[in-house]
This record gives sequence, structure tokens and C-alpha cells, in this order.
Amino acid sequence: MVEKMKSRIFGIIAVCWLAVSIATAADSAVRSPNIVMIMADDLGYEILSCYGGRSYQTPRLDQLAGEGMKFTHAFSTPYCSPSRAQLLTGRYPLHNGIKRVIFLPDKHREFLDPKKETGFAKLLRDRGYATAIAGKWQVSFLYERDTVHDFGFDRYQCWKIMDPTHEKNPRYVNPVFVRDGETVEKELHGKYGPDVNVDFLIDFMKQNKDRPFLVYYPMLLPHFPWGPTPDSKDPLKEMANSKGNADYFPDMIAYMDKLVGRVVDAVDQLGLKEDTLIIFTGDNGTQKPLTSRWGPDNRLVPGGKADPSDAGTRVPLIARWPGKIESGSSNNDLIDFSDFLPTFVELAQAKLPVNKINGHSFAAKLFGQAGFQRKWVHMQKQGIRYVRSRDWILTDKGDLRPVVEIGRPPAAPVEAPGTLEQEKIRGELKQALSEAAFRAAQ
Repeated sequence: MVEKMKSRIFGIIAVCWLAVSIATAADSAVRSPNIVMIMADDLGYEILSCYGGRSYQTPRLDQLAGEGMKFTHAFSTPYCSPSRAQLLTGRYPLHNGIKRVIFLPDKHREFLDPKKETGFAKLLRDRGYATAIAGKWQVSFLYERDTVHDFGFDRYQCWKIMDPTHEKNPRYVNPVFVRDGETVEKELHGKYGPDVNVDFLIDFMKQNKDRPFLVYYPMLLPHFPWGPTPDSKDPLKEMANSKGNADYFPDMIAYMDKLVGRVVDAVDQLGLKEDTLIIFTGDNGTQKPLTSRWGPDNRLVPGGKADPSDAGTRVPLIARWPGKIESGSSNNDLIDFSDFLPTFVELAQAKLPVNKINGHSFAAKLFGQAGFQRKWVHMQKQGIRYVRSRDWILTDKGDLRPVVEIGRPPAAPVEAPGTLEQEKIRGELKQALSEAAFRAAQ
């Protein structure tokens, strides 16, 4: 009798253990999606038609927004290298050391150091994710410091901007890439670089469809040199050392949109649609020579890249995860580029890095919950730092000015002392600047 009781108890325990294991595994599967992070190069808020842009057609990105969530107040830095470093590490430029664009080998000797900084790919790889990147790295010169694998990417294919002779390589026609540590050039002759990168990432997803994966796609498009795409009426031509012709910019926007569609279609065709979070954003504002129509009044919006303004830092942010993110939804909360790392870590059930970060996860917002409510975002242009609330901007020099809509002239700074309300705002944002400097340094 006693033996039967023991056997029955052990049986009940085994069944309970199995049920808990199954539930845990199912819960893990729900909260550990594949993550596809796509970032366009030089794409401001005013470009996409789903954000009110009127100069270009972006049907695949509009569709992505219609199937997911559109964030209206996402902010990068004014330059590409600082934005990339901040996105990778969750830390502001004053902490990770990348405060300006890295493009002149003789002058720009700083680089994002994997011995000092931890990227989101490494954190997810430690969690069991397969990881890959293809596109534009630009947080080190790959010919002398190929740190891509050290930052957590199992597979990579990135544009080799410079050779040891400091000669600039093409990125579009006849591109020169570094693939898993080896320079690839001859086999790419006659090919279009953006197509090669999408092929690489789609192959990676096919090879890893049975395990969680992270795909980081920092696109080459639509950065200059502006030239024909494979869909243009004019033939392709190599342009490595010029800005090209801005008349081709609409073609490049259309091709960028098409390539995003190819990535989305690949996810869906692999049967991974409901298991994959796809995010799209831009690294900073549009180039200054370009002017686009935007908004209900069809106003002209000059590109604002390099400016510490909304035109230089306010970027599109779209997220799709069918069954988890409500279709056609939008979110007006402030999002900072440092927020991507903790968001990915939370969704993947990974561990945050040992070094302190500035970001806060916005994972809850994807599911229609409030989550952490930012009162400000932080941006930096070289040595100039500033914070932006919903309605105000304060620089580290003490200049306070109201936020104005994209395409409007900047407002004049408020002379101190202002009204009691203005001085209260100044004090709150001054505290925010201190908090941004302290949070990751403590």
C-alpha cells in the first residue's frame, strides 16, 4: 500500500513537473521572438507617406505600419556613428565615446571598443539567439578594427568604407564588403550592394528558422551617393567619391521600401510571421540638400541631418508583431535610441549588461501598455548635449526654447529669467541633463 502511494505521488509530481516545463517552454516561446531590426541611413520623419510625407511613395512601409504600431516621437542623434553606437549599447555618446561621425581615418581615431562596451547582439547571443548583421557598421574602420564579431554577431557582411590606403570603397555598384572577417570584392562586381545584403540576411534566416534569431539590418540606402537603382530607367553606375545626383533620391527611397518588403516577405514565407518582431527606423534626419513635402498643408521640409533639431533627430519608428501588436495602432510617447537595447533584452529574456545603460525598455508599449513614461530624450552633437521634452528643448549651455513643428523656423531661446513656468521647465530639464550624465556613469 505504501509503495503504491509512493508510486502515485511520484507520478503526480512527474506530471506536474512536465506540465510546468511545457508551460514554461510555451511562455518562453511567446516572450522570446525573433527580432529583425532595420535602420535606414539618413531618413527623417517627413519622408514616409504613412507619417504624412507627400513627396515619395512607400507602400511596403505603409503596410508595415498598418499591420503594426507607428511611434510618432522617436529620436536618434543628428549623426550616424553616434546613433549606431547608442543603439548598440544603450548608452549615450558621452559614455560610449562616439560623439561624431567616424569617416576620416587620419582624424577619427575613436572607435566603439568591445572591451569597454557591450552590444545587444552579444546579450542575445548569450541567451541562445543566432545573430547576424548586414549593411553599414561605421563605429570602427573595418580594415584595422573588425570588431563586429566581438559585439555579438555570428555572421556579418558590412560595407568596408575604407582600404588601408584610405581610398573610399563603393557601397552600391561594385561594392566592397567584409564578410565574416574576409574582404569580398571580385564576386560582387556588377552587383548592387543593397541587394547583396538582403540576400545574405534572408539566407541567414532560412538557415536559422528553427531557433530564435536576431537580424540587424543597418541599410546602405538612401544615403548618398545618389544614383540609379536596379529599378531606375538609367543604368547603374559606380560612384564612390561623389554625392551623385539628388534627382535619383526618389528612386532610392522606392528601392529602400522594396527591400524592406523583401525582408518582411521572407519572414512571412518562412512561417515566422507571428514569431517575429520587425522594427524599422532611421539613424538621423534627411540630408540637407534635400527638400520634401510633408503634412496636411503640403509644406516644404528641408533635410535636417547634423542639426540638433526635430528635422535632424526625429525619425520614423514602426514595429510589427502579428498577434502581439495591435494592427494600425500608434504611440505618441517619447522614445530614445538608448531604449532599443533594454527592449530587446526584455523580449528575449536576456540579461542587461554589467555596465550601466541610459535606456528604458519600451516593450510594454508594444502590447498597448503604458510602460516606462519618458519625460525627456537626450541627444548629442559632438560636445553639445541637449534634452527634449514634449514641448521644450534645453542645451547644456542653458538655452531653453520651445519645440516647433518640422518645417517651421526654430523658436528663439527664452531669455533667463523667464516666467515662473519657464524657469520651472528650465530647472526640470537641467536636472534631466545631469541625470543623463550620471545614470550610466554610476
